[in-house]
Amino acid sequence: MSLAARLSGALRLSVLVGAGILVIAALTVGQDLGEAAVVLREGEAAPQTFIAPTEVRVVDEAASEAERNRVAALVEDVYRIDTQVTETVLDAVADVFATVASAAEPIVGPEPATTTTTFADSTTTVAGDTTTTIPETTTTTLPPEALPRAEQILLVADAYPLLDDQSVADLVDLVGGDPDRIAEGESALFPLVRQEAIDIAEEYLLGGIKSTELGAVRTELVTRPRPIVLLPDDVRPSIEAAVADVVQLSLQANRFRDDAATQIARLAAQESVSDITVVFVAGQHIVRGGDQLTAVQLQAIEDLRLLDLEGEANPTRAMALVAALVVALAAVFVARIARDLWRRPRMVGLFGLFLILAAVAARLPEMVTGDHRELGFMVPAALFGYLGASLFDARVAVLMALPVSAFVALTTGDVALVVFSAAATLTPIPMATAVASRTQLTLAVVSSALLHVPLAGAIAWFFYGSDAVALSAVWGFVGGFASGVVALGILPVLATLFGITTTQTLLDLTDRNHPALRRIEETAPGTFNHSIIVGSLADRASRAVGANPLLARAMAYYHDLGKTVQPKFFVENQFGVTNPHDRLPAEESAAIIRSHVAEGLRLARSYRIPPDVAQGILTHHGTSLMRYFAHKGEEAQGEAFDPADYRHRGRKPKTKEMVILMLADATEAGTRALVQHEDPTSESIRELVEGIIAEKVEDGQLEESDVTFGELTRIKEAFVDAMIGYYHTRIPYPGFPVARSTQPA
Repeated sequence: MSLAARLSGALRLSVLVGAGILVIAALTVGQDLGEAAVVLREGEAAPQTFIAPTEVRVVDEAASEAERNRVAALVEDVYRIDTQVTETVLDAVADVFATVASAAEPIVGPEPATTTTTFADSTTTVAGDTTTTIPETTTTTLPPEALPRAEQILLVADAYPLLDDQSVADLVDLVGGDPDRIAEGESALFPLVRQEAIDIAEEYLLGGIKSTELGAVRTELVTRPRPIVLLPDDVRPSIEAAVADVVQLSLQANRFRDDAATQIARLAAQESVSDITVVFVAGQHIVRGGDQLTAVQLQAIEDLRLLDLEGEANPTRAMALVAALVVALAAVFVARIARDLWRRPRMVGLFGLFLILAAVAARLPEMVTGDHRELGFMVPAALFGYLGASLFDARVAVLMALPVSAFVALTTGDVALVVFSAAATLTPIPMATAVASRTQLTLAVVSSALLHVPLAGAIAWFFYGSDAVALSAVWGFVGGFASGVVALGILPVLATLFGITTTQTLLDLTDRNHPALRRIEETAPGTFNHSIIVGSLADRASRAVGANPLLARAMAYYHDLGKTVQPKFFVENQFGVTNPHDRLPAEESAAIIRSHVAEGLRLARSYRIPPDVAQGILTHHGTSLMRYFAHKGEEAQGEAFDPADYRHRGRKPKTKEMVILMLADATEAGTRALVQHEDPTSESIRELVEGIIAEKVEDGQLEESDVTFGELTRIKEAFVDAMIGYYHTRIPYPGFPVARSTQPA
């Protein structure tokens, strides 16, 4: 490796290291990251915005517990029936009836009551016989008598003072009437009523009676007695009421809350509730800076290790490392995909400046957003698309999306702004690289700004919600338009400082009022006309093969600038004068013709014409042979003739624009010579163009270029179409001079 190459490599490395240091400084100065451990507490405001890098699932303990409590509260209390109480109540009902029956039973004394009956003496005579009857005495034992009704009622009332007096009386009368019913062959009613009373009580008890329901049940029994259909109609209402009174008096609550069973049921209901999980997908905001932190958000941040809660790590160092890696990665890409630019330390320096500016621009959102996150869409990412496409090329411009978006990610942590900055960087590139006029340059700025509107709106809708769409779109347009205006303002400054040919520079060079063009027009009008036509041909051919039409046109306009030094020695400027070459030796004429390249380069430097355009002066002839003077010299010199003396001293073209200029220059000159001797036709023009291109290929003039045969074919077709248009056949006008032939010109 040569010393110059080593020095160039060292210089490039130094530039990148310096750029990396300044990038880190631009990103970290004023951030105060890692100076103290940031402590997050539930209920306090979040110190920054946290975004989930990957999906995380967090159990919401509070919501889960609330749901379990809600489900447990819906579980009804568990009750059990106390069978002992049931038996007690049924026994109490039976005891009432037993008491009534006991009160109605006759009372048996110590000596049973007796009755004696005596019959008188009597004599009976039958068929002469006389019979004498002996006197007879009969003794009868009487049954014991029951207590009087009033005493029975009093006895029962004393035993059950809460029973209604009428109920007692009705029951006493019922049991007292049974002997008569039995004597009459009817069934006793008192046992039937007693069983009905027990059944009614049992029916209520089997369903269970809560303590809170006891009063209502007693009221229901009294107000709506249960019917006893087997009773005679005359006693049914009173006995039904009496039975209801007995049952309601005896009833007790037998259904009690089972605390243990209730607790078990509620625990089972709580256990059936699954944990409520909150999911944060990748790219979703966990919490925004300034919002109150919840337990779920805090747990998600801890699970994702988004914040060093104990202060062990240093975010500033991490940011510096990421920034350094981004700078290194971008440099590697430039070295691989744009080697022609990488070999120029000045361009590497400009790329480093871009990286520094990108880091500074990435700090803008955090400075202006505050509580209005939509303001972040003002980030001037599009500026680097304009600068990259204008000062470098589309490859480097696309590459700038990487550091721009990476730096925005480091400073904001907002995924929406990261996506927007990457897209905004790419937006102006296709428009800025296709500019061929000032109008198109202005349209590129406006169009790119308008594209920011749906871009910012859609991204805000996806990440922030529909409420942020309108303001995000507005600020996106403002940022895009401002980026374009700033780019137009600083492009000339950067182009001058780094010696780069930009679109604006080319537009200035193709302005007819440029001093160098005015010099050509005033001192060599034939050359000026030739250059304008060559520029038109180059523009057309460049569009056909994807070359830069504006650069090709500018190169064509200035490729013969050196002819203004001695314009009369060039045939296109010899109007009505004798050709001075007729009096000069061939080798001297060749030297004069050859000199217009060197003179052109000298004048280009004096007029500050950029090197990219001046390359057209150096390469438009390459090392081609000046055939006219070579033929003349060969005739004059004989065996001493050396073809090398009649070749140009330029360089062979390398880029498409240089090749197009060489072929366009030869095509225009050849066609002009053709029309001076004959009327051109489509076939003759095509043959001429094909011959010129073939001659350049055979002479090896295109061997260093990257033009393919397919592109040469498209260039040829563009030239043929253009030349046919320039030299089309016209109709003859009466009285006008005719061409050299009989055909109209």
